[in-house]
Amino acid sequence: MDKRRNQEKNKKNNGLRKVKLRTEVNHPYRFAYKFNSGKIVFIILLVLMFLFGTSLLYMRSREDPEEIYKRNSNMRIEVLNGCNVNRLAIKVGDILREKGFNVVRIGNAENVYKETVIIERADTNMTNGKYFAQRIGCKNIGKDVDPALYLDVTVIVGEDYLKIFPDVEKRF
Repeated sequence: MDKRRNQEKNKKNNGLRKVKLRTEVNHPYRFAYKFNSGKIVFIILLVLMFLFGTSLLYMRSREDPEEIYKRNSNMRIEVLNGCNVNRLAIKVGDILREKGFNVVRIGNAENVYKETVIIERADTNMTNGKYFAQRIGCKNIGKDVDPALYLDVTVIVGEDYLKIFPDVEKRF
């Protein structure tokens, strides 16, 4: 009967149990609640492992700025104005140079484009074009491999240039 009462008391106290403290003096607070310390240690370990795991994932997902600059500077880029806005290709070329890209040619496109287009010129797998499109935030990627051009990527700046290059109007 006493065991059942003790079990019911423990349930009411949420896993806390009443323990008599060993004191020589008869103190009015001689009973104290003691929590199961194993559960606390386990919870603390779980939280620490979670924090350690997330920090490792964050460190691995971060890109090294030196590697980004090195890859950007090795990429030969042509910028073409495809929307008849004066000096737009020059302004976009300056923005790309500030980001570390090697802009080797600037000019005008033969046609007017509604959207900005990235054209891969060197690799059939489009690794340069995909990388460059990701860096500037463009979704239109095409492929026209021509090794005679000595280019990696061509950017044809379309009428949506303010979405991709919002600071271009502040130039010059």
